[in-house]
Parts: sequence; structure tokens; C-alpha cells
Amino acid sequence: MKVTYERYPELPKFLKTFVEYAVTTLQTRSIILTGDIVLDDFSKRYSTIDIVIILEKNLWEKDYDNLDELVNRMVIVNKEFAHISRVFFIPHTILSNPRITHHDIEGIIVRNLQQEIINKYPLKQSDDFLVREKSTVLYGEDLRQHFPTPPVEGFWHEFLESFSELENAAKNYPFQLTKSPNYEKAMDWILWFSNLLYSLKNNDLIGKMKSAYWFTNEYPGKVGDFVVEVANCRKRNISLTSIMELVPKSRELMMSALERVFRIKGIQITHMKDLMKVENDVANFSRVFMELHNIIDNLR
Repeated sequence: MKVTYERYPELPKFLKTFVEYAVTTLQTRSIILTGDIVLDDFSKRYSTIDIVIILEKNLWEKDYDNLDELVNRMVIVNKEFAHISRVFFIPHTILSNPRITHHDIEGIIVRNLQQEIINKYPLKQSDDFLVREKSTVLYGEDLRQHFPTPPVEGFWHEFLESFSELENAAKNYPFQLTKSPNYEKAMDWILWFSNLLYSLKNNDLIGKMKSAYWFTNEYPGKVGDFVVEVANCRKRNISLTSIMELVPKSRELMMSALERVFRIKGIQITHMKDLMKVENDVANFSRVFMELHNIIDNLR
């Protein structure tokens, strides 16, 4: 976190003030900092400030007023950081029983200053890994080992769970042209591939910038150079519009990365690029994902 705090010296004050107010307004057992900050990979434009708060009990009616006040206080301290914060308020009962829906217990996720009520455990397997292995306790008990233990090959399982989301993303920017591109989502998808490959090969998780450099060393060539170029835009908090041919390069990255994902699992796919068809700058990935669905179904 040292590099992040040196780059954003106002960030520790924001976190300190948030913690002080949270523990005085809610019955808090533990506050844990996770996400890009603990990986020393934080970007003010492209990252979120991820905080997990474990509550002693269920949220009650008066607690929602306190949450409103907490969100307002975050804005007063630093409006920019408040808007990119993602805070999970999880009652300890939900953490203790993460695999079921709790119909009589509520927690809250605050993101983009909006509140979303939850009654089941909200974190993904990679989030659990990050909390258990690399997070920092900002206040209270060290409950990191109380978080679910990701299964063996947890990163592979999460890839399978994200597969339908990837299939939908392939219809949008950065894989297709659009009149209103979302640069933040595009950045996440492009760097997701290098992060995924690193995690599958090493059963570990590193920041997006480090994974980009790992990718270009592991797979040198134009695609690797493209990934590093995108990562440097992220590091400098600038738009992806400076990258030439971003859409076709993103397509090439996706196809080559998917081939390598399955190669790590011992499955050779050599003809996948022939399944993608491009007409009038629009790519048709339907046959690609049909083929991959068949492979995944046979693995189960």
C-alpha cells in the first residue's frame, strides 16, 4: 500500500475518518481494507476503494439513518473518494453462514453513494482469497480467516461463473464499436485476461498493472504490448482513446487469452480464431462461445 499512499496522500486521512465514524455509529466487529489498494494497484479513475465491515448484529431501522449520515460524512471528507468507494456492511451471522439466504437478516452494500440491501453473502471467490491472503485490518478483530475458504481451483471456478458475463461483454465495447464507450468497463475487461491467466497459472492474485507486465513477459508479442499500453493508461488515470485500434486488439486479446486459459487446463484449441467472423466492423462470436460451452460442459 506504500506506493498507493505516496501517490494519493489524502487517501489515509479519508480511510481514518471513515473508520472513526463507522465504529461510533454502528456495532462494528471488524473493518477490513481490500481490493486494489492492498495490491498497491490503485487508480483514482479505474479502481474502487473496497472496504468490508463486519457488524456485530443485524441492521435495525435506526442503523439506516446512521448509514445515510455515514455516506454524507464520506462526501464531506473527500467527494471524489466517496463516489468510488464500495463498502460491504455484513452482519456476522451472514459471514458465519455464507452459503444460504438469510430472510430475516439484512446487510448493505454502498457503491456510487447508493445503498443496496443484501440478505446473502456478497463476495466472490477471488474476493475471499484477497481478504484472507492480502487484506489489512483497519479496526477491531482480525476475522480474515473467518471468510470462506475458496475451493481448490477457485480461480477456475470463478472463470466459469463469469463466462456468461464475458459472453455478453463480447457484444459491447471494447470488443465492438459503440457511440458511447464505457472506458472504465473496457479497462477492466482488457486487464481481466492477464489477471485471470496469472491466477490460473500461479493460484495467486496480483494487481492489474503487475499482471500486465507478467503477461507480456510470459507471452511476448503485439498482444502483450497492447496489454501493457492499456495498463499504463490505467496507471496514469487517462482515457483509452489514445490507443489505436483498441477494438480489434481487444478481440485478438480475448481470443488468444481464451485459448491459453484452456491450454492451462490441458485442452488445446487451435481453430478458435477461425470461428469468429467480422462483417462491417461487427464481430460475431456466437460460434466461438458455442464451442467453448461444449468444452466446458464436457469438463463438468
